[in-house]
Amino acid sequence: MAWLDQVLGFFGFAVCHCLPSRTLALGGRYMPLCSRCTGVFLGIAATYIFLIARRGFKVNALPSLPVSFAVAAMLLPMAVDGASSYAGLRETTNVIRFLTGLAAGAALPVFAFPLLSPELVLEGPGKKVVRPFGRVLDYPLWLAVVAAFGALVLASWPWLYYPLSVLAVLGLVGIFFTLSLVIWEMALERAGRWGRRPWTLVAAGLTVLLVFSLLNVFHYVAFRAMAGGGGGELPR
Repeated sequence: MAWLDQVLGFFGFAVCHCLPSRTLALGGRYMPLCSRCTGVFLGIAATYIFLIARRGFKVNALPSLPVSFAVAAMLLPMAVDGASSYAGLRETTNVIRFLTGLAAGAALPVFAFPLLSPELVLEGPGKKVVRPFGRVLDYPLWLAVVAAFGALVLASWPWLYYPLSVLAVLGLVGIFFTLSLVIWEMALERAGRWGRRPWTLVAAGLTVLLVFSLLNVFHYVAFRAMAGGGGGELPR
């Protein structure tokens, strides 16, 4: 599936260094993103899938304040792991990078998903507020889905390489698309009216492709310069 490898590489290389020493391998094949990025974007994909399955696109509000703080705390392990390892205070591993990235990535859509609602509402008289989580059961179910995604990656089954790689890249594209859509709506002064006109969706999609194309060019030039200067390990 050479064409799929090229697609995965296009999106992965745009945002990630793709260094082999920092990348998990499934069945001897490196993932299209480094360990931490794989965790982050697979976590995003897992939460998107869970929220769409449980709530559809009806979510139009952020979680309650206590829940928001609890979910935001899931970002801390990745921050601590990254900062402490880069500062030379401790050694980290690809598994730790992946797991802390997975937790952080899973938290992000909880705040970003409401932006996809046809009607963005935080509070409003006479309007039904739908938050990302409904019943108490939603919380353990969500964490179970995220944990299952993580377990599948760590199992390193070769036949899961493409499914998990595609899901990670979809998580990456999904969060960029969400942000692009919001920017377009705000630029057109329609942020509060969310008509979801087809041309707005198309504009957001084209913007994402343009951004990833420019990032690919930037990384290509940067790594070519590194190669010329003997800059150490290079991406795949």
